[in-house]
Amino acid sequence: MAGLALLAVVGIAVFSHVRFSGGPPAAPDNGTATVADAGNAPTGGMLSTDDFMAFWRRRVESNPADYISYTELAGGFLRRAREIGDVDSYSRADAAVEQALKLNPKYETGISYQANLQFARHDFAGALATAQRIYSLNPGSAQALALIGDNDLELGEYDEAQSAYDNLYGIAQTSPVLSRLAHLAELRGDPQKAIGLAQQAVNGAVDAGASAEGQAWYHLQLANLDFNTGDLDSAQTQYSASLEAFPGYVHALAGLAKVNAARRDYDGAISLYRQVVARQPIPEYVAAFGDVSRAAGREHEAQQQYALIGAIDALYKANGINTDLQMALFFADHDLKLDDAVTQAREVYLRQPGNIRAADVLSWALYKSGQYEEAMAYSQEALRLGTRDALMLFHAGMINDKLGNRGAAREYLSRALEINPGFSVLYADQAARSLDSVDSLASG
Repeated sequence: MAGLALLAVVGIAVFSHVRFSGGPPAAPDNGTATVADAGNAPTGGMLSTDDFMAFWRRRVESNPADYISYTELAGGFLRRAREIGDVDSYSRADAAVEQALKLNPKYETGISYQANLQFARHDFAGALATAQRIYSLNPGSAQALALIGDNDLELGEYDEAQSAYDNLYGIAQTSPVLSRLAHLAELRGDPQKAIGLAQQAVNGAVDAGASAEGQAWYHLQLANLDFNTGDLDSAQTQYSASLEAFPGYVHALAGLAKVNAARRDYDGAISLYRQVVARQPIPEYVAAFGDVSRAAGREHEAQQQYALIGAIDALYKANGINTDLQMALFFADHDLKLDDAVTQAREVYLRQPGNIRAADVLSWALYKSGQYEEAMAYSQEALRLGTRDALMLFHAGMINDKLGNRGAAREYLSRALEINPGFSVLYADQAARSLDSVDSLASG
């Protein structure tokens, strides 16, 4: 599995280890759907994104005092960000929300979009405060509960997130709620429960007539869960279903590329990643393209992809999106700027002190920089929920091996490979070699 949550907009992640895209992208709604209080207004699922935004632009132009139309236009920009990875759409959404709240500072949907934008930019403490403001205005708000739970989760307050999601489930047993419960079940080490909840979310989205992008997202979540448990066939089926629901969906294409890479079909993976980065050069996918190219012996092509990441990251930062944790992991994985990797990961950990993903990335950056004892402390913290994440377990195994804890190293490495033998293009083979080495030393 992998990680930073993105249950609100692309740009953050929750179901994959630490994603630039946030990937999977966020669930299209927070809690229950918001219906615009504006005559015969269309809902997001009725129109294409371009048509949806054109409708609300016309409304704004005809009535500049229409705060609802500004808010819905902001929602269109967020939808565009999810669908095509247009990072500039965050700034445009921000401007539209700001105007809406100038016109009506207490408009709940406008405030919720403000919180979504803060979430997308990884300002989780700010987003939590905004969500709590919504809740103070409307204690029955499903939007507020969803946002509170999402941000508690990112801040590492997992019990508080569970409480918010359970309360949300009491209000509405909808797909966005089920998907949140699935994610938390995965983090707590119960992937089968997570898969069951995610399947319910898929079924509910289809039954409710969710938008094409919405249905694709729920299939994507289920596919990622299947992949994270090593069920490549089911993952392929769900990624394909995601593409069928929303043709060209880059996150599903990237998922199929990941499946091909796990099967060592590097040519197939490269072909798909090439399509993905041509449409959405999200740093996570650019890095994966480089990693698969390297595995296939195409070092020049790999270096070309790695060289793009700095420029893409600068674009994210220019739009206010904090990428410190993602860049720290990229640097650590590729033995680049290791001092920066530790500094950036530590800064994120200090902002999100209970977040197991932040602890894991910090442990790995410390390991790569030779600070093994401190790496061990953060690795143990990262595993405190019992998360069955092959990459996190691999990190723990390598750290324990370096410290001479061969029994623990063997346990963690064998568990990582048992969960998903193809968990990482970068590290699956290294995990197997390290496990063999530990076994040889033990028998010798």
